[in-house]
Amino acid sequence: MATQTIERAKYSNGPFNMVTRKEAASQSFKVGEFVYLVSGKVTSRASDAVVIYGMAEQDASGTTDTELLIRVPNEQTEFEMNVYHATAASAITAITNYSYKYALYVASNIHYVDIGDTSYDAFVITDILVGGNKSIGDTYGRVKVKILPEVLQDGAKAT
Repeated sequence: MATQTIERAKYSNGPFNMVTRKEAASQSFKVGEFVYLVSGKVTSRASDAVVIYGMAEQDASGTTDTELLIRVPNEQTEFEMNVYHATAASAITAITNYSYKYALYVASNIHYVDIGDTSYDAFVITDILVGGNKSIGDTYGRVKVKILPEVLQDGAKAT
């Protein structure tokens, strides 16, 4: 099997709202990173996030209160991401990943599904793919995910 190229997370399909929100101070996130609101302002998500507002559709400007475009998902929205595991040899996509819940891992402005972490569930894997081809058995394979309803900051269940 192959080692897949690491790419930024991106929107795949499903309903969403596109909104503008003000940027919090000292932000450096990029397009494709998950964000949340702190005091109503857009802030980058870190690993093990349990609240996600949406996905940045613009890079952070580094200037407080700049209006930024955010894709706000609902329970049916899917995103594409690479898988991650603390042990690289275990960062392999498997048929058994389907329908399981995993955490968010963030490194160098790239957001991954951490298939080695089920303590901070944020996503459920809905498909395994890369470039239209299945990547079962690939290291750092691409997967489709949905954000868990209880993690969505824009939903009634999130805190």
